[in-house]
Amino acid sequence: MPDIAPIRLSDLACAIRSKLDEGFGARTWWVLADVANHRFYPQKDHHYFDLVEKGHRGIVAKCGSVAWAEGNRRIRAFERATGRPFGNDIHVLACVSVEFHVVYGLKLTLHDIDARFTLGQLEEQRQKTLERLLREAAADVWMEDESYITTNARLRLPPVIQRIAVVTSESSAGYEDFMHSLARQTDGYAFALDPYFTRVQGTDNALDLADRLHEIREAGIPYDAVVIIRGGGAQTDLLLFDEYPVARAVAGMPFPVITGIGHLRNETITDMMAHTVTKTPTECAEFILARNRGFEETVLSMQRDIALRAQRLLAARQRELSNLHLRSIALSRHALDQQSRRLEEQRSRLSERCRRQLQARSRELERLAAVTERSPGRLLERNGESLRRLRDSLLAGLPILLARHRSELDLTATVVRMASPEEVLRRGFAILRSEGRILADASGLEPGMTLEVETHDATLTTTLTTKTPRHG
Repeated sequence: MPDIAPIRLSDLACAIRSKLDEGFGARTWWVLADVANHRFYPQKDHHYFDLVEKGHRGIVAKCGSVAWAEGNRRIRAFERATGRPFGNDIHVLACVSVEFHVVYGLKLTLHDIDARFTLGQLEEQRQKTLERLLREAAADVWMEDESYITTNARLRLPPVIQRIAVVTSESSAGYEDFMHSLARQTDGYAFALDPYFTRVQGTDNALDLADRLHEIREAGIPYDAVVIIRGGGAQTDLLLFDEYPVARAVAGMPFPVITGIGHLRNETITDMMAHTVTKTPTECAEFILARNRGFEETVLSMQRDIALRAQRLLAARQRELSNLHLRSIALSRHALDQQSRRLEEQRSRLSERCRRQLQARSRELERLAAVTERSPGRLLERNGESLRRLRDSLLAGLPILLARHRSELDLTATVVRMASPEEVLRRGFAILRSEGRILADASGLEPGMTLEVETHDATLTTTLTTKTPRHG
């Protein structure tokens, strides 16, 4: 038996509580610790957890902790400020008091939690992730003018986006919004969508999300774009998109990545690595539709421009044809006039030459007659041979002269016939008349006028619909 009288356990527990109250009382301390073994009971708004300090060899200190109603309100404020849920594996700066309960033992009661400290921790983690990307993924991530540039951001986004890989959660409301936006569009665009389902919240799912992105790379499908979307939810769900595996996979993706992960203010590291950033899945779908619509409008504009230019070119060629027709008529008339004058001149020269030759031969005959009358026998004897040669010359030369002039007349007649209006019309030209008057230009024409078009085999009556002036 011990020499000292035993005491009840409750007395010892009360003595411990008394001593702790003397040493700690109502004082509070700001402590740095990690949260572990967290449990939350929403019916009572109570949190139960452990605050632990970790060293190189593991946990070096551990205290059971609790947050009552006031502490729960401070935790909610902390979650709104940081965008991160209060739970396991977060490093916090918490204001606590020391309490000892005779039944439940030693506990730390949380009175406040510093959101600025945790925000600094989160930003520090983001900076470490960005530095790791620059260091370990230098081929796909680099800095230019204090901005992060990625291989994915430098890719050319196709003018028409149709073949799309969709990375999302199968039960995500954002996925439903995205599909609904594409389905209800009235433009009639067709899409080929391949879903790659995975969880898109919770940092523990970063590797699964990265695996889906690698699966897209290895699929061998030439996607126009890769869409990463998620629906609404807590702001803390964005922490997944600050993880290195996800950001690394997006930066090196060989297809343009479009994000729509449901946030309006914060920019995740995944957004910084992607090609195009939209705020929500619906906005992501509208971006794709708008891009396709822009390409369609460009094509329609080009179509209208081609039609307008074709009309102008056709009108110009029609004017050229009309001018050529008028010039052909004028040249034909000019050629006919020239040939007529030339024939008349040749006929006059031939008549004059024949008249002179006849006169000369007549005078010669008269002279010979006079000589013959004086000395017929001697003259006949002297000039008989000359007369015979002259006769032979006349008989031989006149047919040649007549044949040469007949050939010239035939050639002239052929030229005149080929230049005649009937032959010109037969070669495909037409004569344009208005009120019986042949038109040489379009200066007096107005839309609505009735015109006659004469071809080689018919006369057409038409109405002028448009008139486009031609300059040069």
